[in-house]
Amino acid sequence: MTDQSKVEQFIQGILAGASQAQLEIESKELDLNDVGLHGRTPLMVSAAEGLLATVETLVRSGASVHATGRYGMTALHEAAANGQTAVANYLLSAGADANADTADGVTPLMCAAAWGYTDCARLLLEYHADPAKTDRSGATPADTAREKGEDDTADMIHAYASRSGAG
Repeated sequence: MTDQSKVEQFIQGILAGASQAQLEIESKELDLNDVGLHGRTPLMVSAAEGLLATVETLVRSGASVHATGRYGMTALHEAAANGQTAVANYLLSAGADANADTADGVTPLMCAAAWGYTDCARLLLEYHADPAKTDRSGATPADTAREKGEDDTADMIHAYASRSGAG
């Protein structure tokens, strides 16, 4: 079995509800920063699913909050894109970069903004996510929110930027 297949099998165990003890045992046999067959690390998948206890276990077991998957996504991008504010808070407190960007310049704030996850966007701003940062197309997080019809999130980002003197 290839390393990628082993990682994918581990990810499937996470999604099937493997116990934290089982994850700790199995994680010793893997590089937790490798990607599975779909280009995501176990931490990225757990973050997207909102599995906070699993995220904590993986980080304790050596998963890096800075590891990237396909296109340069991180676990924080995944948490933000899925509105997993508690997971995002944990990742940020563990040192995740609020301004990490993908190959296309997409930041976690842009991910939260695109889906209207205002609480997650606010958290990212509190951790110094840059509301003026642009992606490859030149769009800011507020632009992204407005383009997707998430006006409340766009307004919150603008208000935060105005108060903080950014953007």
